[in-house]
Amino acid sequence: MYFIISFIGQYLYFPTEKCKKIGYFPTEKRKLYKVIFPIKSMKEEIKKTIIKYKENLPKTIYERELKVQEMKFDKAIVIVGPRRAGKSYFVYSLAKKEDSSIIINFEDALISRIKKDSLNEIVECSKELFGIKKFIFYFDEIQNVIGWENFIISLLNEHYKIYITGSNSRLLSKEIATSLRGKAISYLMLPFSFKEYLKLKNIEIEKNFEYGNKVFEIKKHFDIFMKEGGFPEIVLSDSMELKNRIINNYRDSVLYKDLVDRLNFKNIDLVEVTINYFMNLFSNVFSISKFENYLKSINIGYSLEDIYRIIRALEDVFLTGYVKQYFKSHKKREISKSKVYLFDTSYITFLSKESEDHGRILENLVFIELFRRQKEIENKNIFYHISDSNRECDFIIKNRESLEAIQVCYDLNEKNRDREINGLIDALEKFELKSGIILTLDQQEKIKVKDKTINVLPVWKWLLAN
Repeated sequence: MYFIISFIGQYLYFPTEKCKKIGYFPTEKRKLYKVIFPIKSMKEEIKKTIIKYKENLPKTIYERELKVQEMKFDKAIVIVGPRRAGKSYFVYSLAKKEDSSIIINFEDALISRIKKDSLNEIVECSKELFGIKKFIFYFDEIQNVIGWENFIISLLNEHYKIYITGSNSRLLSKEIATSLRGKAISYLMLPFSFKEYLKLKNIEIEKNFEYGNKVFEIKKHFDIFMKEGGFPEIVLSDSMELKNRIINNYRDSVLYKDLVDRLNFKNIDLVEVTINYFMNLFSNVFSISKFENYLKSINIGYSLEDIYRIIRALEDVFLTGYVKQYFKSHKKREISKSKVYLFDTSYITFLSKESEDHGRILENLVFIELFRRQKEIENKNIFYHISDSNRECDFIIKNRESLEAIQVCYDLNEKNRDREINGLIDALEKFELKSGIILTLDQQEKIKVKDKTINVLPVWKWLLAN
C-alpha cells in the first residue's frame, strides 16, 4: 500500500528497513516524500492464492478426451496447444479429483511480483496450510517467473507430481517442455473434437446411432461444428457477433503477443499480411514465389528470413499446420512444398474470404482430427501425395508399420468422381495398399476398382469412430 505525504518546512523520516523507499528522503526543506509502508510477506500472498484456487475452482468443467498416463518416473506433464483451447480448465479438472492438489496461476495479481527465490515457499506454504507432506502441483503460466526451471527440477527430484500449462509472449507451450531438458512429457490439447462438442450439447453416442432418429440431430450439429470449430468460448457463445469478436481477439493475440512482441518484429504489416494470406490459403499448397509476388503487388517490404520466421512462428503457436509431400527419402520430404491448414475452422468462417469453399473446409477439418489422433505436438505422420500423372491424394498417414490413404471431397458427383477416385487409386498403387477412404459430407458406399477397395464415408461418422 502506498502512503504519500507532502510536508513543507520540516523533515519527515520513517526509520525502518521494512519500508521500501521510492524517490529520496529529504536533504532540504520543501520536499515530497513517498514511502511504501511495510508490505505483507510473499508467503501470505502465496497462501491466499492457494486457498483461492482450492475453494474457487470452476463449478462447471467439461471433461475432455485427453488421458494423461500415470508415470513411475519423475517427469513433469506439460499440456501443449493453442491459446484458449482449454488447457487450464483441463488441469483444473484433474486437480478436482485429488485432495492433495495445489493450483498456482502465476498470472494472478496476488503473486504477480513473485521471484524465483520465493518459489520454494510454495511447498512450505502448502505444508503449513494442509499438514501433509506430498502434493500434486498444477502450475499455470509459470514461465512468467524468470528462472522457474530449476524450481521444477528440484520438485521432481523430490518426487512431486507436477502438471504445467501456459503459453504467452515469453514462452510458448512447446518451449516450456523443451526448457525442462528431458524432464517433461508433453500432451496435446486442441479445441473440442466433434465427440467432445456433442457431449457438451448433451448428445450421447450410442451403439448403432447412425440408424436411429438421433442421427438427424447429429448431422445438424456437425454442420455448425464444421463452420464454427471447437474453441470452447466459441462453442459456448450463443451470439454470432460475440463469436466474431472472440475469434478476432484470438487472431490479434497471435499477431501482437505471440509474433510482434515475442519475436520483436518491426515490420508489423508483413506479419499481418502473412496471417491473412494463410487464413485464405487453407487446404492449399504454399508457394513462396507466389507469396513474394503478392507482397510486391501490395507494396509490402520483406526479407525471406522474416517470412520463414513468421511461417515457423505460426506453426509454433498452433495457428497453422503444414503437411509435406510423402517420399521415402526424408530429404525429399523436407524440400517438398507444404500444404497449409488452420487449427480451427472458426478462423475460416469469421476471418477468411474463402468461407464458402466447403470442400476445403471439410479437408481442413479432417487434418485437425488426424493431427489430434497422432498424439504428437508436431506433425510427424501426416503427408499428401501427387502422382506422376499429377493426381493428388489429400492425406497419406504414416503409421508404425503401414501407410493409410485418405481423400476428402464435399460431394462425390459426376464431375469430380473420376478425379477423386483416380487420385486415391494412384496413391494405393504407389504404396501397395489394398484399400483407402474417401471422406465426404454425407455419402456412404463401397467402390471396387481392380483389386482395390474404396470406402466412402461421411466425415461426421468418421469423426465419431473409435
